[in-house]
Formats: sequence, C-alpha cells, structure tokens
Amino acid sequence: MTIVEAKKITKIYKHGKVEVRAIDDINFKIDRGDFAVIAGPSGSGKTTILNIIGAMDSVTQGKIIINQQDISVLNKDERADFRRDKIGFIFQSYNLIPVLTVYENIEFALDLCKKHSPLEKKDKIHRLLRELGIFQLKDRRPPELSGGQQQRVAIARALIKDPILVLADEPTANLDTQTGKEVLDLMVKINLEKKTTFIFSSHDIMIIEKARRVIKLRDGKIEGEEYDSKDGF
Repeated sequence: MTIVEAKKITKIYKHGKVEVRAIDDINFKIDRGDFAVIAGPSGSGKTTILNIIGAMDSVTQGKIIINQQDISVLNKDERADFRRDKIGFIFQSYNLIPVLTVYENIEFALDLCKKHSPLEKKDKIHRLLRELGIFQLKDRRPPELSGGQQQRVAIARALIKDPILVLADEPTANLDTQTGKEVLDLMVKINLEKKTTFIFSSHDIMIIEKARRVIKLRDGKIEGEEYDSKDGF
C-alpha cells in the first residue's frame, strides 16, 4: 500500500529576481513499511523533498499525498499539526534539548501530540528505552552522551508518538563508521520488526546498500529508481 505519493511536484525558491528550481516536476511513490533512500549529491534536491514530505515546506506546484491525505493544500498551521501528530524526525545533528535528560527529551515529544496518564507515559517511554538499549542513560543529559547514544535518543524521540513514517536526514553523517553501522542496524531492526516506514535523505553508501527502495536525484530531477520487493535486506 502506498503511503507517500508525489505527483508532478516542483519547488521553486526565489532570491530577488532569480528563481531556483530545487526540484522539477517529479513523481514517485513510497510504500508502507519501506526502507527508502532519496539519494544524490549535494544540491540535488533530496533534503527539499524530505522537508516537503515532512510538511516543513510546501510545493510550488503539484501534489504530495501522505496516508491518503493531500498535504499540499494545507496551510502553515495545518502542516504544523500534521507533522507534530504524524511524522517522526531524525536529524544529522540530533537536535536534542541539552538541558533536558534523555527521558525528558522523549517525554517532551510525547506531550506535544498526545495525552497520556503519568503512568502510561512512564511505561511507554521506559519500554522504548529498553528496546533501544539506552534505558541506563535515561537520567543523563545530551552533553554527557556519545554521538551514537544521542542518535539513539533521537530515534526514540521520533518513534515515541507512533508516527505513520519516520524521516531521517543524513542520520549517520556525524558518526564514525562503526557507530553509524550500529545506528543503521538498529533502524533496520525497527523497520523489520515494527514495519515502520523509514525515508532517508543521504549519500551514505552504507544506507543506500541497506535500502529496499532508492530514488536517485540529480539537479532536482529523478535520475533513476531501484526497488527490491523482497521482505528483508
């Protein structure tokens, strides 16, 4: 079943009288449960596409349909509500709140979108921390953690609200090779066990080799697409 469909989407940025076509009249689909990568060199438009899927930016032309909802017709406030409730984000620089503990960073994301009793919230967060192997870090703050540990917390924060899909923008870029592999293997495990849909923006060959679907971009256009339909990697 398709969870994301882009129909002839174009994004134009204006700098004075100059127009830049970040993406130009492209179409693609991503299925529910995919482990997909939007790949390409710097400036190819991959982060722009991720921002549009995540309702952080709007299209200039075309339609972007997520979970059967056309989000290209939403206004700024409606897009904010949509991404708060439906999308999990994992960033290259982690974007954790440094003055909050690991537990509080995850709790904050949960409090933004859903109401839970204190006991329900505690049980949900503790269960996810154990699943990701970071329960012992729950009372530490981000500056006390390694890069790999911070990215695991960022993954927990993305998953805690049970999003319909998770977007990851260059999630291994700030990690050494071994730590990046461990974090990637964790996301593969989550994808296989929970059927969580992941969409990456990356040029990391390690991520591309793990992907079930690869959409290749160059100069704002789709250069090619690869898809492996088998269940697993």
